[in-house]
Amino acid sequence: MGASGSKKTVETAMKHCTLWKADRSPACRAVMMALDAMNLSLNEVDVNMDKEQHKSSKLAVMNSLQTLPILKDRQLILCDSHAINTYLVRRYCDSGRLLPKDPAGRSLIEQMLHYNSGVLYPKYRAAAYPILYDDCRYVMPQHVCEIESAYAELESMLVGRTWFGSCSWPMLSDICICATVSTLNVMVPIDKTRYPRLSSWLYRMSEEMFYLTANAKGLGEFSKIIDCGHVVEEEKDKDKENDGPRTSIKRRSFTKAQRSVVGVL
Repeated sequence: MGASGSKKTVETAMKHCTLWKADRSPACRAVMMALDAMNLSLNEVDVNMDKEQHKSSKLAVMNSLQTLPILKDRQLILCDSHAINTYLVRRYCDSGRLLPKDPAGRSLIEQMLHYNSGVLYPKYRAAAYPILYDDCRYVMPQHVCEIESAYAELESMLVGRTWFGSCSWPMLSDICICATVSTLNVMVPIDKTRYPRLSSWLYRMSEEMFYLTANAKGLGEFSKIIDCGHVVEEEKDKDKENDGPRTSIKRRSFTKAQRSVVGVL
């Protein structure tokens, strides 16, 4: 379990880096999974999107688009999950396990990242935002068809391969696509008979340690909102310390401890 992160057990703390994120966002979860796969730790600040904290003047100065995640590394500010992940890999992880060093291998991964940002994520926004922000009670039929079409494309991409990367283990492409697909799966469940490869791939991803520590909790929060059919104010998480920042190490430690209680880990 955790093939992409199992080779590196020493956690690297980056006190000069801060990540503003919301767990229910697949883009934020993609960054968190990448951090956990690389055993990197930075300061994480939870942002309540229901209270429009992501539109605060402090965050608007850093990101005029008023979206999450936002990464600040000293004077550098990045506001796109794909750019954040490729930066973190190139800057702080030189193993080549998440992003190949050779141009050809790296291009194959980046090709999938572009597919995620240009195809998958827009389908997520089109289907989810009416439920999250407009009090819609269901995924509209046209969006169901669009998501099913994406499943078919992903199924074809997995012919003859186990992962969406170019190696025999999950890479950055798998992590980013997993964050989006696992969220789409909440709204339009993947039919195992029609998409057996995609279904098996998502199951393998769900067994990775970084999925359990960085994706499962936020995905559960998103599922509750979708089930309710409208945005509800979530109860303050007991693991948060006065809504202040905490490190990735603390988040991972809490998640592992919490899930071990119920026999998951």
